[in-house]
Amino acid sequence: MRRAITTDLPDTPVDLVINCLDCHENAFLRDQPWYKAVVDWANQNRAPVLSIDPPINEMEQGIDAKWSLALGLPLPLGERAGRVYLCDIGIPQKVFQEVGINYHSPFGCKFVIPLHST
Repeated sequence: MRRAITTDLPDTPVDLVINCLDCHENAFLRDQPWYKAVVDWANQNRAPVLSIDPPINEMEQGIDAKWSLALGLPLPLGERAGRVYLCDIGIPQKVFQEVGINYHSPFGCKFVIPLHST
């Protein structure tokens, strides 16, 4: 099986870029040789970017997002995160109780809510 390389990225515009590289748990990816090429490609492409679980440190976010999706609980994201949404990932109420957090779900009947001002 052939490994994908950055030259496999399309040289024509795409409709949407979904960024799952820039997250607070994968800081080691930024040291990989292919990372800068992917970041440059995404930032030069005219497609909007949706970042999934972006890092809270804006300096660690390589790809500029139009939208960001925070998972579970809101994070203090910077300007490069774009419009921020919060996704209910189904964390049971009991988890919050066990760690001493008095949590009331803001989701109601929705699974995604906006956190940005309109």
